[in-house]
Amino acid sequence: MTQLRAIFKLCMLFLYTVAAYSVYFIWYLFLKLFRKPVEPWRNILLKYWSRGICAILNMKMRVEGKAPQAPFVVVSNHVSYLDVVPLYGVLDCTFIAKKEIRSWPLIGFMAKTLGVIFIDRARRSDVNRVNREQMENLNEHQGILIFPEGTTSDGSRILRLRSPLLQTAIDTGLPVHVVTLYYETADSDIAATDSICWHGDISLGRHALRMAKTTRIDCVITINDEPVEGLDRKVLVENLQKKMRGQFKPMKA
Repeated sequence: MTQLRAIFKLCMLFLYTVAAYSVYFIWYLFLKLFRKPVEPWRNILLKYWSRGICAILNMKMRVEGKAPQAPFVVVSNHVSYLDVVPLYGVLDCTFIAKKEIRSWPLIGFMAKTLGVIFIDRARRSDVNRVNREQMENLNEHQGILIFPEGTTSDGSRILRLRSPLLQTAIDTGLPVHVVTLYYETADSDIAATDSICWHGDISLGRHALRMAKTTRIDCVITINDEPVEGLDRKVLVENLQKKMRGQFKPMKA
């Protein structure tokens, strides 16, 4: 029965996402045709999408702190593909994602039209292009969200942060806002470190099924009220590392 409920839940997530995206795409084409900004409409739709996903998953979100106003640069810890749900629900932003996502069926196309910036982490020179795209995408309607750990973790700690993608903050003079995510599941569920955090060798499909078996997910989004500024990228990332580790709460194993 638990397996069937999880499969049903995943089907609902898929159908709801496709339906929401279909509405978005119609307006996307219309706005592009008349050369109007897409971001305001995208921000509204993604907030409704986030609420719908939370309802399907029985995910309760709590925000500690105040979301910055665009344009902004935000860094966040990264534990799961699920991270986009609370982050899109709170922030008017676009993400930087690994280029492999662009080739995923349907998801890649959706991500591209939603304004996601892709990076080839195997090519160091690609950082320059991505930093230029960040500059072009910062505007009054959206900020940039970076996962400086470069990969997902098991939720027990903050990994070492990488600095190259933070050059945009240096070039624009924008302070960097720090966000940390914390997940917890019901006592009867698999712990968040294995049901929410996507790490190790488990495939996306198997992990998604495990995640869907949870009966409740609590998510705390902590937004630090004091953004970090810096003229030197390496000093900036060191200060961000300290601040993220200081406010991070390890997830229960």
